[in-house]
Amino acid sequence: MAVESKKIAFILGNYFDQCQGGAELQSFYIAREALRRGWEVHYCFMSNDRKFVKKERMALYPICKRRLWNKLSNIKYPYCFELFDFLRQVKPDAIYQRGALSFTGIAARYAKKNRCRLVYHIASDPDVQVSALPWRRPWLVPELLWLRYGIRHATTIIAQTKTQANVLEKNFDRRAVVIPNGHPDPGECWKPEIPLRVLWIANWKPLKQPERFVQLAREIGMRENVRFMMLGRIGRYQTLVEEAKSLGIEVLGEVPNERVNEILCRSHILVNTSLYEGFSNTFIQAWMRKVPVVSLNADPDAVLEGRQLGFRSGSPAQLAIDTERLIDDRDLRQRMSVRAREYALHHCSLENMHKIVEIISG
Repeated sequence: MAVESKKIAFILGNYFDQCQGGAELQSFYIAREALRRGWEVHYCFMSNDRKFVKKERMALYPICKRRLWNKLSNIKYPYCFELFDFLRQVKPDAIYQRGALSFTGIAARYAKKNRCRLVYHIASDPDVQVSALPWRRPWLVPELLWLRYGIRHATTIIAQTKTQANVLEKNFDRRAVVIPNGHPDPGECWKPEIPLRVLWIANWKPLKQPERFVQLAREIGMRENVRFMMLGRIGRYQTLVEEAKSLGIEVLGEVPNERVNEILCRSHILVNTSLYEGFSNTFIQAWMRKVPVVSLNADPDAVLEGRQLGFRSGSPAQLAIDTERLIDDRDLRQRMSVRAREYALHHCSLENMHKIVEIISG
């Protein structure tokens, strides 16, 4: 394969080694593929107080967060001068930006003036929604205006699902290339018959509704052969943690992505209680490891129920019914687990990273 010797600038709100979210993980996989092809990879991100380690051969450009802007709904446009300086210094051939931020528009402005490709990647369903400008909180208005400018002027837009692409076209008259998230094949996983593990994986925040999983465990009740486990950064949920532990739920807190995958390999059911998702990385990580998903709300392009990879429950009561059904019905659980792995290998492999880098290459 010929060396491309081009420069690509990644612009995200966070860096994978500081915040192991889905957008950061996928961007890391894409950056690794770009490096494999001979690209220079430059990564600009908002840096918090946590230490981070440089991954692979990426050049890192942290922008230090300021307390004032964090308090004002974590706005990003005040950092526009630092971002422009980064871009002028790197002089990229292409920019990859993921997630709905004012950075989307700032990158689009630079790209338009410098004949540079901008690939904007939708990270979550609300990224393509249009809401009224919040004039009662005027400091948010420039953030949204920059975002809208970016969506309208990006060279190419990538959506995780057909649903996102349809909403984008309806709201912005822009078409998107649909490419699901991708993950490496972990190989076959050995699962113990007991205990049967029911997992919840997310950073604890209102969007993810960790209290719904605690409620679920309470309704199903503790059983000798079933373990309920919660993974993810806890934040300000200490009271809920104590309640979870009192019910027998094992609370592991934030663990590295490699450890998450190890636990999934030995687990049987993943429960998702988020208000919404894009295409949840934990869904794919679970499916790859033969773990069906029971989701309260999220079902990307209706594949959970359409492909019988789990259930979309729609209500807390049904969530408990569906989870208990998978706990009790071993044959159903095994059928779903096999279909889940087959689907993930076919639709959500690292081949998707190759497709994205091809789009970035133009």
